[in-house]
Amino acid sequence: MNNVFNLKRFGRLFKKQFSEHYKTYLMALSVLLGVMLVGGSFLVYLIGEPIDLSMQVVLFVVIFYLAGTIFTSSIFADTGNHTKAIAYFTLPASHFEKFLVGWLFSYVIFTLVYTGSFYLVLLFLLNIKHWPNQHITVLNIFSGETQILFIAFSLLHSISIWGAVFFKRLHFIQTAFCFFISVVMLTLVNTSFIESMVGRQVRPATPFSNIMFYENNRNIAVAVSRHDDTLIFWILVSVTVIFWIAAYYRLKERQV
Repeated sequence: MNNVFNLKRFGRLFKKQFSEHYKTYLMALSVLLGVMLVGGSFLVYLIGEPIDLSMQVVLFVVIFYLAGTIFTSSIFADTGNHTKAIAYFTLPASHFEKFLVGWLFSYVIFTLVYTGSFYLVLLFLLNIKHWPNQHITVLNIFSGETQILFIAFSLLHSISIWGAVFFKRLHFIQTAFCFFISVVMLTLVNTSFIESMVGRQVRPATPFSNIMFYENNRNIAVAVSRHDDTLIFWILVSVTVIFWIAAYYRLKERQV
């Protein structure tokens, strides 16, 4: 029998994960639907007009990223508990299979369930009230322009799953703290590098963002060309894969 991956063994592990946690998953889904319904209904009442496309994107991204990272951080929570970790690491399955099960639940299954839930709530909110000459435009997540949203989530997921494996307690809080500190440091370094390169003071710039500065009473923004978008895309994908691999090897090194 293959010591790294066996389909029958993986199937039993997948069923075990679902049977032991499906009540928690259903409860989490109920909370997610409740938050989206109540928050969305309040938003429709507050703005007094249909939810436009830009607002749909904001709602989709904010809830997707926040709920996704929190759920991902809880997937390997048992490895930080000494009692539960004994049962987890002594399961007759490979580390790769254990990691793959957590990855599937927190990335693939969560994305599918969240997307379906979002559209279900969105269609309800768009039809809860009608305005004269109302023209409804629904967000299309399959368009090429929304691809970057899922790439960004993949990066956040890889960081979250790495933090869930790396830290033993308070996974989400410690991972979020390290993430924001890293963003601040990268922004400071990137801004200093840009200022030394262009010879002028610029606004704080995160990596891959526009260069913005003030000149002759005008705000000037220098953006990357469309050709460079492909390079940025593959850089983000590469960093994501690196964090996934790092999380897997960290899981292999964990001991009870």
